[in-house]
Amino acid sequence: MTTANMRIWAQVDKTDTRFTKDAKVGGQQITSLNGTAMIMKATEVFGPAGIGFGWSVVEERFDKGAEMFNGEGDKRVSLGFELNHTIKITFWFVLDGQRGEIEQYGCTQYLYKSKYGTTTDGEAPKKSLTDAIKKALSMLGFSADVFLGMFDDVNYRQQLEAEQAIEQAEDKEAEIERQKQERLAFIKGTVDAMKGAQSLRELKKIHDTAVRRLDARNDSAGVQRVAKELADLSPKFTQETAA
Repeated sequence: MTTANMRIWAQVDKTDTRFTKDAKVGGQQITSLNGTAMIMKATEVFGPAGIGFGWSVVEERFDKGAEMFNGEGDKRVSLGFELNHTIKITFWFVLDGQRGEIEQYGCTQYLYKSKYGTTTDGEAPKKSLTDAIKKALSMLGFSADVFLGMFDDVNYRQQLEAEQAIEQAEDKEAEIERQKQERLAFIKGTVDAMKGAQSLRELKKIHDTAVRRLDARNDSAGVQRVAKELADLSPKFTQETAA
C-alpha cells in the first residue's frame, strides 16, 4: 500500500487513552472506546458530522436469541426468548471531494436474563448505532491499535500514555524532563534488581521484563544497558553451577 492509501490510517490509528476504559463483554476483557471521542476525531479529519461525514440507517430489527429459563427440574419455567437489537447503517465520508461509503452492523442485547429476572435495555437502539459507527470508523483505521490487539500489551499502553502526556502538557519541557528522570530511575531499579538476583532464571526474567518495556518505548540505549548487565552477571551463575 502506498503512503497516500494510508493517509487517513496514519492520522487516526493511535487511540487517546483518556477516552478508553476496560470492560467485560461475553466473559472477555476488552478495551471499550468512547463513541463521542471517535466522532470528535472523525470531525478533525473530515469536517463536521452531516457535512464531511455521516450515516443513514438501512435496516433495524430485533433478533430472537436463546430461550431463557428460571428454576430447575419440575419447577423450570420458560421466560421467553432473548431479544437482540440489530442495526445496519451506511456510513459515508468525503475525502478530497470524493464520497466514500461503508456498510456496517451494530448489535446490543435488548431483552435478556439477569440476576433480577428478565431485563430490558431501553438504550439498546442508541448503543447499536454507536457500535455500528465505531465499527465503520475502524475500517478507516480509527483506533486501529485497539482493534489490532495492541492495547493488550501494557508496555504499549504505557508508551502511548507517555507520548500523550507530553503532547497534552502545558509545560512540555517539564514533562519531558520528568519522563527522563523516570526512565533513569527505572533502569537503575532494574540493574539493582538484577544484581540482587539469586538465580540465572531470576536474572533473565528481570532482564526480559525490562527489555519488553524499553522496546515498546524504542529505547535502544536502555536495552543495551540492561543487556550489558545480563552479560556481566550471567557468568557468576554459570560458575556456581559448574562448581
